[in-house]
Amino acid sequence: MERLMVLLLLLVLGSYTTIFAQQTGQQHQQMQHQMQQMDQMMQQMNQLMERTHMMNRDMNQRMQQVQDEQMKKQYQMMHRFNEQMQMTLGNMKNAAERCNQMMQDRQMTRDQNMKQDMDRLREHLHNMTGEAEETVQTMERITKSLHQQESMGGGN
Repeated sequence: MERLMVLLLLLVLGSYTTIFAQQTGQQHQQMQHQMQQMDQMMQQMNQLMERTHMMNRDMNQRMQQVQDEQMKKQYQMMHRFNEQMQMTLGNMKNAAERCNQMMQDRQMTRDQNMKQDMDRLREHLHNMTGEAEETVQTMERITKSLHQQESMGGGN
C-alpha cells in the first residue's frame, strides 16, 4: 500500500512537472515572439527616421536652390514638418526601447495584470508605428507633388 502511494505520488508529480515544463516552454516561445516583434518595430522606426532624414535633406537643399518664393515657402513648411516627424519618431523609438526593457524585467512580468498591460503597450506602439509608416508615405507623396510643381514652373 505504501509503495502504491509513493508510485501514485511520483506519477502526480511527474504530471505536474510535464505540465509546468510545457507552460514554461510556451511562455518562453511567446516572449521570444514578442521580442522579435519589438525588434522588427525598432527596425521599422529606424527606417522611417532615415526616410524622413533623407526627405529633410532634400527639402533643405531645394529650399535653398528654388527661386520662386511660394515654392520656397512650401519646401520650408515641409522641412519643418519633417523635423517634427523625426522628433516624434525618435520619441516613439525611445518609448519602444523602454517598453522592451520593462518586458524583459522578470519582476514586472510576474504579475499577470502588469504583463497584460505591457502587452497592450507593445501593441499600441506597434499600431503607432504602422500609423507613422502611413504618415511618412503621405509625406513622400506630398514631396513628390512639390517636386512636380517645381519642375512645371513653380507655385500656383
